[in-house]
Amino acid sequence: MLFCPKCSQEIDERDNFCRRCGKSLKPGTGFWYSHSGIILLTLVLGPFALIPVYLSKILSTTAKTVYCVVISLFTVYLGYVCWQIFTLTQQMLSTTLSLPY
Repeated sequence: MLFCPKCSQEIDERDNFCRRCGKSLKPGTGFWYSHSGIILLTLVLGPFALIPVYLSKILSTTAKTVYCVVISLFTVYLGYVCWQIFTLTQQMLSTTLSLPY
């Protein structure tokens, strides 16, 4: 006998969703594994969003490949922007500190 982890309703082994509360009973099928969830996770977690992409049972293989490429390019771009900000800050600090008062 199995029970729903959310509402404790008795469920059948063949059920994919709880009949009472609608909770997904299969791993890799929740919101975080959908297209919207992956996009949100990418904006919040960056490259760590690749883990739900890989574990998703909702996304097709083509969608997983596209997400991996896009997330990787997004990560490289953010790294480049951070590097530019770092070098600009270093230049500003070195010119500010070298001025005699």
